[in-house]
Amino acid sequence: MAEIGEDLDKSDVSSLIFLMKDYMGRGKINKEKSFLDLVVELEKLNLVAPDQLDLLEKCLKNIHRIDLKTKIQKYKQSEEPVKTSIQESAAFMPQSIPEERYKMKSKPLGICLIIDCIGNETELLQDTFTSLGYEVQKFLHLSVNGIAQILGQFACMTEHRDYDSFVCVLVSRGGSQSVYGVDQTHSGLPLHHIRRMFMGDSCPYLAGKPKVFFIQNYVVSEGQLEDSSLLEVDGPAMKNVEFKAPQRGLSTVHREADFFWSLCTADVSLLERSCSSPSLYLQCLSQKLRQER
Repeated sequence: MAEIGEDLDKSDVSSLIFLMKDYMGRGKINKEKSFLDLVVELEKLNLVAPDQLDLLEKCLKNIHRIDLKTKIQKYKQSEEPVKTSIQESAAFMPQSIPEERYKMKSKPLGICLIIDCIGNETELLQDTFTSLGYEVQKFLHLSVNGIAQILGQFACMTEHRDYDSFVCVLVSRGGSQSVYGVDQTHSGLPLHHIRRMFMGDSCPYLAGKPKVFFIQNYVVSEGQLEDSSLLEVDGPAMKNVEFKAPQRGLSTVHREADFFWSLCTADVSLLERSCSSPSLYLQCLSQKLRQER
């Protein structure tokens, strides 16, 4: 109908309105209305419907718009009658896309894992995420090996299948792309390795669920590091850590989907000035989360 309306000029519409008055009654619709307004009024009177276009076809013929009459005939021959009314069709009612949201109804909402290798933020973070409905589990002053062990254990937890999300807060010294824990090492635990532990193929119980990471990393320059015998995460010292959870069959969720990753880096000198100095990033994060709950 919208296509036919575009092909009609004002005089055509006026002629159609004049012809339709015999069916609609005098004064039912004024001549300033558009073709689509006319069609809506005809539909209200059950004179026009997607499978009832004879009257419209007849009137188009009477005003010598055989081209548009032919369009209607072709439509009737090629299309099955539409069961919805014209007013409910896409020409009149724009389609809205429903907003997608994560299901966040489990109690608790999930596990919040806090690994604080500095020791200044644990209490604040625990209070914040407990108030948001999370089961908080905290670990303080871990080595690189200890961080990897804990993360591996939590990635494999079957409890995730009963929860709707997972949060991890990690506070540590580190390099630009790794964390050291309480160790002084050139390698550390690479951040991309942490992410990989919780991907869909390694952690299927969290597939399709939000996995939220907040990382405060105090970056140590290479000149401040000491040589260490600790090996990288992929080395022999870490071979006893099993990262993969039991497989539940094929998943249609992309392995890297549903990650929310927030990383704040600061120079380690901030800690050297005052070892009890709080993280501005985590302070603001806690304040914002409490306001939004």
